[in-house]
Amino acid sequence: MKDYKQEVSKGCERCIWNNSCIGSKLLEYAPYIKIFQSHILSVNDHVFNTGDTLSTLYVIKSGAIKSYVTNHSGDEQILNFSLPNDVIGLDSYDSDQYVSSAIALQTSSVCAIPLVEVKKILNEVVPEWLLKLALDNFKRHVRNISLLNNKKAKSRIAAFLIDTADNCKPLGCSGKDFELSMSRDDIGNYLGLASETVSRKLTLLQQEGWVKMERRQVTIVDIAHLSETAQHR
Repeated sequence: MKDYKQEVSKGCERCIWNNSCIGSKLLEYAPYIKIFQSHILSVNDHVFNTGDTLSTLYVIKSGAIKSYVTNHSGDEQILNFSLPNDVIGLDSYDSDQYVSSAIALQTSSVCAIPLVEVKKILNEVVPEWLLKLALDNFKRHVRNISLLNNKKAKSRIAAFLIDTADNCKPLGCSGKDFELSMSRDDIGNYLGLASETVSRKLTLLQQEGWVKMERRQVTIVDIAHLSETAQHR
């Protein structure tokens, strides 16, 4: 049997996510599978579109990816912003087609994992880490629904900043300093707010001294007040 693990290890051993990404975990269960075909994406390149035949899951190696759906009126609803080491395509796992679209927000790279190989392994065993991964993504969507339904604009923005900071911690961020890869329009779409409202509330949070912003770089200065604001309904 061909040693695919040896074949891909040269590229993987140089990857900073080698010890934690889904690909390396899959190789622990099935060292024969051929996984890693890295793709470079430019800004606005699609990883996949809604309705495309589902054959592959993707691990983000670098950059940022936006997942979204388009309604019958042609309006876009953002589902998630994914960062390095996140997996995209899992929301379509039980379908024959992708149920959402994924597009690069900046120059990004992704590694492709054939879905058939994933399903072979899951037929034998369901790893705890994969279940946790799916649950974590589900919880993000639940949090977003909560933001849309129950909170005022300022609270939505505060909660979004805290959530983004928390998501960046596994990437080596401090939990207070991070980059917003998405535009004000995208943030507004994600939170159900006008982009002008997003800009005003971000400016207000800066004036209150709770955050500092320089272009896309964000620093949370007063996490206590920001967290308190995020809880307001």
